[in-house]
Amino acid sequence: MNAAQGRLSLWNWLRSRLYRRLADAHRHFGNQYANQAEHWAAIEHYTRATVLDPEYAQAYYNRGVLYWREIGNHYRAVQDLTRVLELAPDWAVAYFNRGMAHKLRNEFDQALADFEHYLAIGQDGFWLGAAQRQIAEIQETRGDRPPVETEDSPA
Repeated sequence: MNAAQGRLSLWNWLRSRLYRRLADAHRHFGNQYANQAEHWAAIEHYTRATVLDPEYAQAYYNRGVLYWREIGNHYRAVQDLTRVLELAPDWAVAYFNRGMAHKLRNEFDQALADFEHYLAIGQDGFWLGAAQRQIAEIQETRGDRPPVETEDSPA
């Protein structure tokens, strides 16, 4: 990489962080005032950040959470959160949030896999409990029941 490419790369990195800060501000006001237009502005800025830095996992994560929780576009949420996990496979809360997006798309097998993965690597007690509750709710919705042992059941 020559000096000009290095400056351009640094400039893009700085601009991507600026767009993320702008997006965070819009997200804050969108959450505070339940203003959908602010959420869309946040998504636009997160998108600009990812265009400038395609490996900016935090921007994908924030946009993915906004998509499933505030906008209701669960498909796009799954895409963004999958990208986060490609970039940072140990990002535990990305599994939880992708699980929520899968659940809302009625993709129960994928949701269960994500919640179970969160249980394996997550450390926050509150979210561990939430993941367990989500698993139980999915199992109840699907009618999953543990096998009942009978006298004829193999030991």
